[in-house]
Amino acid sequence: MKNLTESVSAATSELSELESRRESAIACSRRIIRQTKVVIHGIHTGSDVTGEMERLNGQMSDMLDLCRDPLILCSGPVQDAMGEYAEAVILNAVMSGDSIPSHDELRIPASAWILGLADCEGELRRVVMTRLMDGDLEGARDVFSELESIHEQVMLLDVPDAVAPVRRKQDIARGIMDKTRSDMTTASIMHR
Repeated sequence: MKNLTESVSAATSELSELESRRESAIACSRRIIRQTKVVIHGIHTGSDVTGEMERLNGQMSDMLDLCRDPLILCSGPVQDAMGEYAEAVILNAVMSGDSIPSHDELRIPASAWILGLADCEGELRRVVMTRLMDGDLEGARDVFSELESIHEQVMLLDVPDAVAPVRRKQDIARGIMDKTRSDMTTASIMHR
C-alpha cells in the first residue's frame, strides 16, 4: 500500500485545521451573540449604536472568514449567530429609517436572514409597547406600520423546515402581531 501513511497524515492535518477553524468560529459566534444583545439593548434605550454596530460587523466579518468550509458554515452556533446578527441589523435599519439590507449584502445565508427577520418582529413589538407606555401613540403607529410590513412578508414564506425552521417562527410572529394589534387598538380607543 503505497502512500497510505502520507494520505492519512494529509487527511489528519486537514481535519485538524478544520477543527481549529470550527472552534474559532464557535468562539466568534458567542461574541457575536453577546454583541447583538448590546446593540439591541442600545436601540431600545435610544442610545447611539453606531460604534457597537461597527464592532458587530467586524466580528461577523471575522467569523465569516473562518466559515469557508460548509461544515463550519452550517454548524448550529454559527447559524444562530448569523440569525441574531440579521435580527440586530434589521432592527437597526428599521429604527434608523434605512432600507433593510439583504442576506447577500450581509454575506449570510438566506435561511439565517429569514430567521432574523422573523425574530425582529418581537423586538419591534417591544418598541411599540415602549412608545405606547410613553404616551407616544403616533410613534407607536409608525413602528407598528413597519412591523406589519415585515409580518406580511414573513407570513408569505413557504419554506420546508429542513431548509429553515420558518413555520415555528411564523406561529410565534402571528401571536406577536395579534397581541400588538390588540394593544394598538386599545390605545387608539383610549386616546379618542
